[in-house]
Amino acid sequence: MGSKSNNLGQLAQKFVETFLRKNLNIKEADISSNKGIPGVSHTDDHANRPTNFDIVISKNNNYVAIEITFQVTTNSVIERKAGQAQARYNKIEALGHKMAYVIDGAGNFQRETALMTLCSYSHCTVAFFRSELNVLCEFIRGYLK
Repeated sequence: MGSKSNNLGQLAQKFVETFLRKNLNIKEADISSNKGIPGVSHTDDHANRPTNFDIVISKNNNYVAIEITFQVTTNSVIERKAGQAQARYNKIEALGHKMAYVIDGAGNFQRETALMTLCSYSHCTVAFFRSELNVLCEFIRGYLK
């Protein structure tokens, strides 16, 4: 199940990244997968273990980190993301950057506590629908202008 979950997660991440590249329309914005944000790490010294996010969008030293969950996300993945949400949000917020989540599928909505945590520590949370991804694009454009 873990291998299937990882493969499907990569597909979801690629879909969102491609959607953002086609629809964001921000000149000179950098869109990268599995990238960190300067100053955000797993440790306080910022040198040893940078925190990577599913997708990072940046322009002029402003960053938006995006994490994606999807229908067959395993309990361990959604719980891990929920467990990391507050610390990541606090570090990103302190640096003036933004955190967003894309959430897909009924399998996630059954994990109400984890989803409430993700939503609480996010500047923008959307569902995995084109119309919702357009909302994410609007949020990012508003921040990076």
